[in-house]
This record gives sequence, C-alpha cells and structure tokens, in this order.
Amino acid sequence: MNHLKNRQLLRSLALITVTGAMTTMASGQALLLDDFEAAVPPFPLNLFNIGDSVGEGEAADGTIGSANHAVVWSTGYANNDSVQAINERLEDIDPLAYNENNSTRDAALNQAVSGADMADFAAQAQAVSTAAQSLPDGRADAVAVLLGNNDVCADSLANMTPATEFEAQYRQGLDILAGAGFPDNLNLHISSIPAIYWLWYVKRENTFCRSFIWPFVPCQNLLANAGTDDCASAVSTADPDTIYAGDGAVCQRRKNFHAQIRDVYNPILRDVLAEYQANDSLPNAEYIDIFDSGFEAFHINDGDCFHPSVAGQAMLAEEQWCRSRWGIDNPACTP
Repeated sequence: MNHLKNRQLLRSLALITVTGAMTTMASGQALLLDDFEAAVPPFPLNLFNIGDSVGEGEAADGTIGSANHAVVWSTGYANNDSVQAINERLEDIDPLAYNENNSTRDAALNQAVSGADMADFAAQAQAVSTAAQSLPDGRADAVAVLLGNNDVCADSLANMTPATEFEAQYRQGLDILAGAGFPDNLNLHISSIPAIYWLWYVKRENTFCRSFIWPFVPCQNLLANAGTDDCASAVSTADPDTIYAGDGAVCQRRKNFHAQIRDVYNPILRDVLAEYQANDSLPNAEYIDIFDSGFEAFHINDGDCFHPSVAGQAMLAEEQWCRSRWGIDNPACTP
C-alpha cells in the first residue's frame, strides 16, 4: 500500500519537459525524444535538519532550555504524539526505501543548534555532509532548513543582521549544499521565517509571559514594552501588515519588525534560492513560504513563552509538508 501511495504521489507531481528531435510513432503521434528531463526528484533515502532552537524542539514540553528532538517538525520521530513530522510522513510513503530518523540516528540527522543564525548555516551544512558519510546511507538525500529567526530577533530594529550579511551567509551555506559533499539531486527544503509577530499577539494577555519571561528574551525589537498596545484599534493590532493612522510608536515598531521579515529577509531566502534552482546548482530545492501561517496561544509553550509547543511543532510540520512537493497533493492537506 505504501509503495502504491508513493507511485501515485510521484505520478501526481510529475511534470515532464522534453525538447529536441521529433519521432513519429506507429500510432501517428509525435513524441519528443531528445533532452528528456523529469522535474520530479527521486524519493529521498533520508532527511537531515539544519536549524536553530526551533529545530531542537527547545522547550516544546514547557521546560525552559530543554531540547525535544523527538517532536521536531522536520526530523521528529516520537510515536503516538501529535506531531506528524516530515520524517514520519516520508516513512509512511515508503518505509522500505526511506531510512527514517530515530533516537539512534538523531545525533547525525538533526544538526540544529540552539542560538544558531544564518552565520552558522555553512558549518551546519558541512556537519550534515560529514554525518551522512558516517551512516550506512553514505549521503544526505534531503535537507530541511529553518534559519533566520535569530537574525531578525535582536535588541532593536537597527541591530538585526544586515541584509547584505544575511544574504552572503545564506549563499555560503547553499554553496556547500550544492558542492561535492552532496548529491546533484539533493532534495532541499528551505523554510521562510515565520511571522513571529503572532507570538506576541496571542500571548500578550498572559501576565507570566509579559512580566517575567519576555523582558529576558533576546527579541526585544518585538517584545519590549510587551504590555503596551498603542495600536489605533483592535483591528490595527490584529493587522500587522498595515500601519494605521493613530498607531503609536510601540505598535509601529512591532509592525516594522514584521515588515522586515516579510519584505527583506524572506525575499532573500526565496530569490537567492531561485538563482540556484535556475542554474541547476540545486535543481531540486524548494522554498516553503509559511509566513501567512498564524499562531494560536497553544502553539507557544507556557514555559519560555517563546518557542513552539508540541502543538506548535505539529502545526509547523503540517504547514511545511502541505506546501512541499511531497505533500501538496495529499488529500489530508487543506487549502
């Protein structure tokens, strides 16, 4: 049944491009034969993770500072939990072909490091290559990347990672993934930075978060003056994409933080990757835009009031999978 699902999925995703000489078949139909190219990548043997504290599942269980790799959206492997990680979904499609992550393999497959920013991308990519060679698999077939949260979170808007540095560091990581340590047909899943504004929005009435936790979180360009809502109206507060007449300075600062992710950092992730796709350096890469995915309060853990809870990791897994080439035609995914 799983093999059938795999074949059906690949058929549904197949986009065939053929160019060159025309040959007339016995039926009289013409078939383009030369330079045959199939756009669907081969099914991956494994999945590696590159990321920051979100990729470590930090505080998902509500314990400040704890790592919870088993419930991570990408390479998670816990049984009987609410997180259907991409790793588990790939295993469900073809358990014979796919070498799933588990507690034994996780140290190799999950290279995320709490606190990492884009400056760490290249080192993590190299670590993936090294780790893959130590496994029976021998290579990394798929890599999921979620970085950038620690570049945009800073003590002020002015101290966010400069866009030129962010892009240069991003290119360094992509160059390694496009290099000799990885297969030419590497499946690369690059996630956008999420709309972190909603973290403040959904937890802003929580006195514990607002008064005792957020003053110490290194994202003050969003969370400073957490108890102040000087937006012009409730409608304005719920609309971070628009600055309304009457929005106060704190409200505008939060919305400018949101706009920097939307208009500067995510376009870099998207557009630079498109270059690598277009020149065939990373032909099987895809950019997954989750910026329009909002949070609910239960998606953020109640311990550090900042990282995704187990439910938040489950939501990330769902959004990432359903927008990827592997899950886009999955009947379980809703628009």
